[in-house]
Amino acid sequence: MPAKEIGGFNTSLQQVDERYAWINDMIRSRQELLLKYVRLLKLDPMAGVDEMEQYGSDIDTFADGQHPTLEQITSFCDHLIDYISHGHFDLYPKIVELIENASGRSLSIAQRVMPKIERTTEFLMRFNDKYSENLTPEKLETLRDDLAAVGDYLEQRFKSEDRLIIGLRLVHTIVATPTNPPSVQ
Repeated sequence: MPAKEIGGFNTSLQQVDERYAWINDMIRSRQELLLKYVRLLKLDPMAGVDEMEQYGSDIDTFADGQHPTLEQITSFCDHLIDYISHGHFDLYPKIVELIENASGRSLSIAQRVMPKIERTTEFLMRFNDKYSENLTPEKLETLRDDLAAVGDYLEQRFKSEDRLIIGLRLVHTIVATPTNPPSVQ
């Protein structure tokens, strides 16, 4: 059973029914991304989720003064880019289309949420560009601060994604609920 919180991040967005199984895949991918993020901060890579939870939001320092390896950073960056790309090119358009089709109109939720997601994408892409290759001592000096910012941006992104998913659920609940229930005879 997945943790409700990993490294101070809420991961308790409820899974959805099978018609939206692709959202469940996103939730699992999000949890994997968070585990990679926490591991980058030098929590014991072999630790289970329960051990990681004990650190809560106090994950902004590297254990024993060690830095993550280029391989660990690259692995995180690869998963980050996959997560971002899948969201932008597959999931978000699908969610927005389903909301619009179910409601018969364009909803402001997408207009409010998508710019927030775009801002997180811009920062996370800059992080990837900076750290996915050629790890220098100068980059290592800024890594801790940049990772702290990555955590903030991931949190913003996940909250925005949750709003899209909740919007989808609400629209489908409203559409599925008849406005004029049949009279009892």
